[in-house]
This record gives sequence, C-alpha cells and structure tokens, in this order.
Amino acid sequence: MVLGDGVFTVAEVCRILQPTMTPRKVHYWLDTGLLSEPVRWGGRGHPTLLNFRQLLQIRTVQLLRDKLDFSLPRVRRAFEWILDHLFDAARAGIRFERVGDELVAATSSGDRMTVPGGQGVLDLDGLTDELSQTRGAWEARVFEIPGKPQIVSNARIHGGSPTVRGTRIETAVLASFAEDGEYRDEVLDELAGLYPRLSRVAIVQALEFEGLRPAA
Repeated sequence: MVLGDGVFTVAEVCRILQPTMTPRKVHYWLDTGLLSEPVRWGGRGHPTLLNFRQLLQIRTVQLLRDKLDFSLPRVRRAFEWILDHLFDAARAGIRFERVGDELVAATSSGDRMTVPGGQGVLDLDGLTDELSQTRGAWEARVFEIPGKPQIVSNARIHGGSPTVRGTRIETAVLASFAEDGEYRDEVLDELAGLYPRLSRVAIVQALEFEGLRPAA
C-alpha cells in the first residue's frame, strides 16, 4: 500500500457510491478485468481490498452506464479506453464530442475513441464535466460523496473512510450517537456541542449518509 492511496472493502465502496452500486457489480467488473487489479483479492476470511483509484474507476463506470444508458458489453472497449486515459498523468482530460452520428471521446493529447452505439441526444458537456471532476478528485485524492457535498472520502485521512469535509471526523462516529436508525433534534444539539466546527447541515448530511433518518 502507498500512503495516501486509501484502502476500501467492496462494501465500503458501495456505501460511498450508494444507492445504485452493488457488490455484485463491483466483483463482476473486477473479475472480467474492466478495473485495474485490486490491492488484494479476497478469499476465505478476508475481503477484497481496493484503493482510491479503483473507487474512482467504479464511480466512472457507474456514471457512464447511467448517462449513456448502454449495456456494458456494447461499450466495454470504450470504457476500457476511458479508464486507461482518465488517470494517465500525460493526458489532462477527456471530452465527448459528436462527429456525425458517432459519439467520440477524445483526450487533450489527440487520442480518440468512438463510443459504440453512441447515437442519440446526450448532454456531452455534462459528461465532460463529470469526467473532469473525477480527474480532479484523483489529483487531489479527495472524492466528494454524490449528493452530500459536506461529506468526502479523502484518501489521506483514515484510509479514505468518509469524513466531514475539512475535518478528520468520520461520519460513522457521528452516526454512533443516534439510535434505532433515527436521529432527533437532541442528537443534533449534542453533536453541535461536541463538534462546534461542524455546521448543522454537515451533521445532518453525515447522519443521512450513514442511513439515518429524522425521527417522526
């Protein structure tokens, strides 16, 4: 392990990329070679371990499948090309463009790859922006949890375990103050008193990220 690479089980990756990511998808992409080699393959008594790059690779495949709405076999070569280039230090970014009826992914260094079956109406700028954000996350080693901007996975802090942005406070620690899958105003008040640096918004996002809901 390299310091700052993070270390994640498959279950932790799915927790970070909730709600559409599942262990079955991750293991399938690993087993079929779409993703790079894990830090450690799982076996009896120990889980498969992934690093921060693999977390972002999984997020990229998830994102492109959702955006492009194609089955993975149809676009596998394009996905492999994108993953190879997205993390290459010599290529600063990938953009999507329409060339006739074809969807093309291109790098700033001139490499190009046609996305099979790339017809249809797509927000190409949106796709480009998403990949640019992923590249930025890779360079900074900080991934912003989708839908929870106050919660991040920082590969240099607690091995990538989700924390409140700008702190070393793990979301799981905050969630331990609640009971029965719910949080009450008293819990928010207690956490605000214990962690005065945290905004109420950040506390709520941390608790809801951990699957807690406000008490009725």
